[in-house]
Amino acid sequence: MRFHRPLRLLALVAGPLLLLAVGVYVGYRQGWIPVPLSVQDQDREKYQKPADVLKALAIAPGDWVADVGAGNGYYARHMADLVGPTGKVFAEDVADDAIETMHKRLKRLNLPNLEIIKGADDDPKLPVNSLSAVLIMDAYHHFERPQAMLNQILHSLKPAGRLVIGDYSARDHRNQTRENQLSIHEIDSELVKAELTLAGFEVVRCENPFMKRMPEAKGGYRIKASDMWLMVAVRSK
Repeated sequence: MRFHRPLRLLALVAGPLLLLAVGVYVGYRQGWIPVPLSVQDQDREKYQKPADVLKALAIAPGDWVADVGAGNGYYARHMADLVGPTGKVFAEDVADDAIETMHKRLKRLNLPNLEIIKGADDDPKLPVNSLSAVLIMDAYHHFERPQAMLNQILHSLKPAGRLVIGDYSARDHRNQTRENQLSIHEIDSELVKAELTLAGFEVVRCENPFMKRMPEAKGGYRIKASDMWLMVAVRSK
Protein backbone atom coordinates (compact mmCIF):
# COMPACT_ATOMS: atom_id res chain seq x y z
CA MET A 1 0.00 0.00 0.00
CA ARG A 2 1.66 3.22 -1.14
CA PHE A 3 -0.28 6.48 -0.76
CA HIS A 4 0.09 9.16 -3.42
CA ARG A 5 1.49 12.30 -1.77
CA PRO A 6 -1.75 14.36 -1.67
CA LEU A 7 -3.44 11.56 0.28
CA ARG A 8 -0.60 11.34 2.77
CA LEU A 9 -0.57 15.10 3.32
CA LEU A 10 -4.31 15.10 3.88
CA ALA A 11 -3.95 12.20 6.28
CA LEU A 12 -1.55 14.21 8.40
CA VAL A 13 -4.09 17.02 8.59
CA ALA A 14 -7.32 15.07 8.95
CA GLY A 15 -6.02 12.25 11.10
CA PRO A 16 -7.46 8.78 11.70
CA LEU A 17 -10.85 9.39 10.06
CA LEU A 18 -9.24 10.03 6.68
CA LEU A 19 -7.03 7.00 7.06
CA LEU A 20 -10.18 4.96 7.49
CA ALA A 21 -11.62 6.47 4.32
CA VAL A 22 -8.42 5.87 2.38
CA GLY A 23 -8.45 2.35 3.71
CA VAL A 24 -11.45 1.64 1.53
CA TYR A 25 -9.15 1.90 -1.48
CA VAL A 26 -6.24 -0.13 -0.16
CA GLY A 27 -8.12 -3.00 1.41
CA TYR A 28 -7.51 -2.51 5.10
CA ARG A 29 -11.07 -1.44 5.88
CA GLN A 30 -14.41 -1.59 4.17
CA GLY A 31 -16.50 1.48 4.90
CA TRP A 32 -15.83 2.46 8.48
CA ILE A 33 -15.69 -1.06 9.93
CA PRO A 34 -12.32 -2.83 10.45
CA VAL A 35 -12.11 -6.11 8.56
CA PRO A 36 -10.16 -9.10 9.96
CA LEU A 37 -7.20 -10.34 7.94
CA SER A 38 -8.96 -13.63 7.30
CA VAL A 39 -11.86 -11.84 5.60
CA GLN A 40 -9.50 -9.61 3.61
CA ASP A 41 -7.66 -12.73 2.42
CA GLN A 42 -10.89 -14.43 1.34
CA ASP A 43 -11.96 -11.31 -0.55
CA ARG A 44 -8.61 -11.13 -2.32
CA GLU A 45 -9.00 -14.74 -3.46
CA LYS A 46 -12.30 -13.77 -5.07
CA TYR A 47 -11.23 -10.49 -6.62
CA GLN A 48 -7.57 -10.91 -7.75
CA LYS A 49 -6.95 -14.55 -8.82
CA PRO A 50 -3.90 -14.78 -6.53
CA ALA A 51 -2.94 -18.30 -7.64
CA ASP A 52 -2.44 -17.00 -11.20
CA VAL A 53 -0.59 -13.92 -9.94
CA LEU A 54 1.82 -16.09 -7.97
CA LYS A 55 2.27 -18.43 -10.92
CA ALA A 56 3.34 -15.47 -13.07
CA LEU A 57 6.25 -14.86 -10.68
CA ALA A 58 7.71 -18.32 -11.53
CA ILE A 59 9.08 -18.68 -7.98
CA ALA A 60 11.27 -21.70 -7.18
CA PRO A 61 12.42 -23.04 -3.79
CA GLY A 62 15.45 -21.13 -2.56
CA ASP A 63 14.66 -17.94 -4.50
CA TRP A 64 14.95 -14.47 -3.02
CA VAL A 65 11.89 -12.42 -3.98
CA ALA A 66 10.11 -9.20 -2.96
CA ASP A 67 6.62 -7.79 -2.63
CA VAL A 68 6.78 -4.01 -3.14
CA GLY A 69 3.82 -2.15 -1.68
CA ALA A 70 3.00 -5.32 0.24
CA GLY A 71 0.04 -3.87 2.17
CA ASN A 72 -1.25 -6.40 4.67
CA GLY A 73 1.28 -9.04 3.60
CA TYR A 74 -1.12 -11.42 1.86
CA TYR A 75 1.10 -12.12 -1.15
CA ALA A 76 4.34 -11.98 0.83
CA ARG A 77 3.02 -14.73 3.10
CA HIS A 78 2.29 -17.01 0.13
CA MET A 79 5.60 -16.14 -1.51
CA ALA A 80 7.32 -17.26 1.70
CA ASP A 81 5.68 -20.67 1.33
CA LEU A 82 6.87 -20.92 -2.27
CA VAL A 83 10.52 -20.03 -1.66
CA GLY A 84 10.68 -22.40 1.31
CA PRO A 85 13.13 -22.37 4.23
CA THR A 86 16.18 -21.81 2.01
CA GLY A 87 14.66 -18.77 0.26
CA LYS A 88 13.76 -15.28 1.42
CA VAL A 89 10.95 -12.77 0.92
CA PHE A 90 11.28 -9.03 1.38
CA ALA A 91 7.90 -7.42 2.14
CA GLU A 92 8.22 -3.67 1.52
CA ASP A 93 5.88 -0.77 2.16
CA VAL A 94 6.09 2.92 3.04
CA ALA A 95 2.92 3.10 5.16
CA ASP A 96 3.27 2.65 8.92
CA ASP A 97 -0.10 0.90 9.26
CA ALA A 98 0.91 -1.60 6.58
CA ILE A 99 4.18 -2.30 8.36
CA GLU A 100 2.31 -2.80 11.64
CA THR A 101 -0.22 -5.14 10.04
CA MET A 102 2.52 -7.23 8.44
CA HIS A 103 4.35 -7.55 11.75
CA LYS A 104 1.14 -8.88 13.30
CA ARG A 105 0.77 -11.41 10.49
CA LEU A 106 4.42 -12.42 10.73
CA LYS A 107 4.18 -12.93 14.47
CA ARG A 108 1.07 -15.10 14.10
CA LEU A 109 2.44 -17.26 11.26
CA ASN A 110 6.10 -17.51 12.36
CA LEU A 111 7.77 -17.01 8.98
CA PRO A 112 11.54 -16.79 9.55
CA ASN A 113 12.18 -16.41 5.81
CA LEU A 114 10.17 -13.17 5.55
CA GLU A 115 11.74 -9.75 6.23
CA ILE A 116 9.66 -6.57 6.48
CA ILE A 117 11.20 -3.40 5.01
CA LYS A 118 10.14 0.24 5.43
CA GLY A 119 10.85 1.70 2.01
CA ALA A 120 11.07 5.26 0.70
CA ASP A 121 9.19 7.08 -2.08
CA ASP A 122 12.11 6.58 -4.47
CA ASP A 123 13.70 3.39 -3.11
CA PRO A 124 12.20 0.11 -1.84
CA LYS A 125 15.59 -0.64 -0.23
CA LEU A 126 16.01 -4.11 -1.70
CA PRO A 127 19.32 -6.00 -1.97
CA VAL A 128 21.16 -5.42 -5.25
CA ASN A 129 21.43 -8.13 -7.94
CA SER A 130 19.82 -10.67 -5.62
CA LEU A 131 16.16 -11.23 -6.49
CA SER A 132 14.54 -13.71 -8.84
CA ALA A 133 11.18 -11.94 -8.84
CA VAL A 134 9.40 -8.79 -7.62
CA LEU A 135 5.65 -8.29 -7.28
CA ILE A 136 3.84 -4.93 -7.31
CA MET A 137 0.16 -5.59 -6.72
CA ASP A 138 -2.35 -2.71 -6.70
CA ALA A 139 0.44 -0.32 -5.70
CA TYR A 140 2.13 0.98 -8.86
CA HIS A 141 -0.43 3.77 -9.24
CA HIS A 142 0.71 5.07 -5.83
CA PHE A 143 4.34 5.47 -6.89
CA GLU A 144 5.25 9.16 -6.66
CA ARG A 145 8.58 8.67 -8.44
CA PRO A 146 7.98 5.67 -10.71
CA GLN A 147 11.22 5.91 -12.72
CA ALA A 148 13.35 6.09 -9.57
CA MET A 149 11.48 3.11 -8.12
CA LEU A 150 11.80 1.10 -11.32
CA ASN A 151 15.52 1.83 -11.51
CA GLN A 152 16.01 0.51 -7.98
CA ILE A 153 13.86 -2.56 -8.67
CA LEU A 154 15.70 -3.27 -11.93
CA HIS A 155 19.03 -3.35 -10.10
CA SER A 156 17.63 -5.49 -7.28
CA LEU A 157 16.81 -8.24 -9.80
CA LYS A 158 19.24 -10.78 -11.14
CA PRO A 159 19.61 -10.89 -14.94
CA ALA A 160 16.38 -12.42 -16.33
CA GLY A 161 14.67 -11.72 -13.00
CA ARG A 162 10.91 -11.09 -13.25
CA LEU A 163 8.79 -8.09 -12.37
CA VAL A 164 5.04 -8.74 -12.15
CA ILE A 165 2.68 -5.77 -11.86
CA GLY A 166 -1.07 -5.94 -11.28
CA ASP A 167 -3.24 -2.82 -11.33
CA TYR A 168 -6.56 -1.43 -12.55
CA SER A 169 -7.87 0.62 -15.45
CA ALA A 170 -11.34 1.31 -16.83
CA ARG A 171 -11.46 1.46 -20.62
CA ASP A 172 -13.22 4.84 -20.61
CA HIS A 173 -10.44 6.40 -18.51
CA ARG A 174 -7.39 5.33 -20.51
CA ASN A 175 -7.19 8.48 -22.59
CA GLN A 176 -7.05 10.67 -19.50
CA THR A 177 -3.78 12.18 -18.29
CA ARG A 178 -1.62 10.13 -15.97
CA GLU A 179 -2.40 12.54 -13.13
CA ASN A 180 -6.15 12.18 -13.62
CA GLN A 181 -5.91 8.38 -13.72
CA LEU A 182 -3.92 8.33 -10.50
CA SER A 183 -6.51 10.55 -8.82
CA ILE A 184 -9.07 7.75 -9.25
CA HIS A 185 -6.57 5.03 -8.28
CA GLU A 186 -6.11 3.67 -11.81
CA ILE A 187 -3.33 3.51 -14.37
CA ASP A 188 -3.39 2.37 -17.99
CA SER A 189 -1.17 -0.64 -18.71
CA GLU A 190 0.24 1.13 -21.78
CA LEU A 191 1.57 3.94 -19.62
CA VAL A 192 3.24 1.42 -17.34
CA LYS A 193 4.68 -0.50 -20.27
CA ALA A 194 6.31 2.69 -21.57
CA GLU A 195 7.77 3.46 -18.15
CA LEU A 196 9.13 -0.07 -17.78
CA THR A 197 10.76 0.10 -21.20
CA LEU A 198 12.33 3.45 -20.37
CA ALA A 199 13.77 1.95 -17.18
CA GLY A 200 15.40 -0.90 -19.10
CA PHE A 201 12.89 -3.72 -18.61
CA GLU A 202 11.69 -6.00 -21.38
CA VAL A 203 7.92 -6.47 -21.22
CA VAL A 204 7.16 -10.12 -21.90
CA ARG A 205 3.37 -10.06 -21.81
CA CYS A 206 0.37 -8.15 -20.54
CA GLU A 207 -3.06 -9.63 -19.87
CA ASN A 208 -5.60 -6.85 -20.19
CA PRO A 209 -8.02 -7.62 -18.83
CA PHE A 210 -6.61 -10.13 -16.40
CA MET A 211 -9.97 -9.88 -14.64
CA LYS A 212 -13.00 -8.09 -15.97
CA ARG A 213 -14.88 -5.56 -13.89
CA MET A 214 -17.14 -7.14 -11.25
CA PRO A 215 -19.98 -4.71 -10.43
CA GLU A 216 -21.20 -7.13 -7.78
CA ALA A 217 -17.93 -6.87 -5.78
CA LYS A 218 -17.98 -5.36 -2.31
CA GLY A 219 -17.55 -1.62 -2.00
CA GLY A 220 -13.92 -0.51 -1.71
CA TYR A 221 -12.50 -3.11 -4.11
CA ARG A 222 -11.29 -1.60 -7.37
CA ILE A 223 -12.50 -4.56 -9.42
CA LYS A 224 -16.02 -3.22 -8.76
CA ALA A 225 -15.38 -0.25 -11.06
CA SER A 226 -12.39 -1.18 -13.25
CA ASP A 227 -10.79 -4.06 -15.12
CA MET A 228 -7.62 -5.52 -13.62
CA TRP A 229 -4.53 -6.03 -15.80
CA LEU A 230 -1.39 -8.09 -15.15
CA MET A 231 2.00 -7.41 -16.72
CA VAL A 232 5.19 -9.50 -16.71
CA ALA A 233 8.58 -7.95 -17.48
CA VAL A 234 12.18 -9.11 -17.09
CA ARG A 235 15.56 -7.56 -16.48
CA SER A 236 17.17 -8.28 -19.81
CA LYS A 237 20.78 -7.74 -18.74
